[in-house]
Amino acid sequence: MRSHVVFLPVVITLALSGCQTSKTGPVSAKDQPPASQSDRLIKLADDIDARGESDTAIALYQRAAAMPDAKPSTLVKAGDAYMRAGYPADAAKAYQAALAKAPDDGQAMLGLGSAMIEAGDFEAGMRALAQAAPLINSSAAYNRLGVAQTFAGQTAEAQATFARALKLAPGDLDVETNMALAAALEDNSATALPLVQKVAGAPNAQLHHKRNIVMVYGLLGQADQARASPPIGLTTKEVATLLARARTIRSKGSTQAKAKALGSILG
Repeated sequence: MRSHVVFLPVVITLALSGCQTSKTGPVSAKDQPPASQSDRLIKLADDIDARGESDTAIALYQRAAAMPDAKPSTLVKAGDAYMRAGYPADAAKAYQAALAKAPDDGQAMLGLGSAMIEAGDFEAGMRALAQAAPLINSSAAYNRLGVAQTFAGQTAEAQATFARALKLAPGDLDVETNMALAAALEDNSATALPLVQKVAGAPNAQLHHKRNIVMVYGLLGQADQARASPPIGLTTKEVATLLARARTIRSKGSTQAKAKALGSILG
């Protein structure tokens, strides 16, 4: 699962803010000269990756990770690069190498959980994410765990996880729409509707938030509401397609079946 993954022709996204695809790092670190050969390779790889030359960057990350002076953070960087390039099995190995050096490294654990899920080992990935989130204690970490719980049909747990994320980042639209989708899967309109109404009124709501608003209304069986007042920026065809998908998911019956159907659409 990557940040704001695009599914054409219509996007339905459980957004993973601050996940492994991020290329940002501490500002102060960029101002300091690299202290070791692996650090210098990582800096070079970051610069090349920022230019979109992912294959070259991965080779440099791999070289940096293989050096004796490689820090856990270097191995995490290599794992992140593999994830961006779509190689979750290789990413998992890099994260595991980081954890061998630093067993309590939350970023490595978070990356490993995402890589495992991407590679199809959902249960192991969930365990890793559940361990990583309190270690990191960030909105992004709890959001990623909540997304995984949602796809597993653990919607009550997901809502509690998203609530923890919102305590750390109040008003985060990604988290709020994710929480609304989790609630809608279990037909919990009391939680879902206030969230989507708040997101709909937010001036910084983006198209993926608006598409999720339509999906929530459809999952709750309130398609007429979405048709009567569609979010600005979505075409009539997009709204109709989203509502048709929501209707298919809603027909599955159980929360777990709905979650599985939503996951199959997103995959």
